[in-house]
Amino acid sequence: MEVNQDRSHPFVRFLRERRWLSLAIVATGVALLLAVGIPVLSGQGGVAANAVEREPDGSIRIYPRDYKHPEVIEGKLRNFGVESVVLFLPIGKECKEPRAEYAPDNPKLFTSESPPEGEAAFWRLHPEQIKPGQTLVYSLWYQDDGHGLMVGGRIQVATGPVAPCQIVSGGLRRETGPEGGIGG
Repeated sequence: MEVNQDRSHPFVRFLRERRWLSLAIVATGVALLLAVGIPVLSGQGGVAANAVEREPDGSIRIYPRDYKHPEVIEGKLRNFGVESVVLFLPIGKECKEPRAEYAPDNPKLFTSESPPEGEAAFWRLHPEQIKPGQTLVYSLWYQDDGHGLMVGGRIQVATGPVAPCQIVSGGLRRETGPEGGIGG
């Protein structure tokens, strides 16, 4: 093994002589720690907020998390060939209907599954259930408690254009009865 006069390894001398390279290596390490370490330590299981992932069987996993940027999910679904309109609505608000002409409900379109131990919860979309020219309309209601707790959703398929959402009172709301549950 080669050793320098100061008894250090040649790579150590190389790094000392090129401080900018050392700083770049350290900066890359810090960036990796922030990108990977924080989500894992915060209990997100390494899945980013509003992640959308294609599965080998063609289905798509959707991980809604922050309830602030529905356009992130829309864009990722569009990249997988699924036209969509995604909305995050606070409890007690909804879009004024009718916004579109909707196809009959299809229980095969979306499934919710219990994730394996240690994995994040997700919805599974089966895009083969959406015909050409149709648009997925995916609305989620959340409770703004500082963490964004999802309390319900509506999945529809529009057969034509979808009008912009005009927010009105309605939709899911927090019940004030003895059960304290969520009602519609």
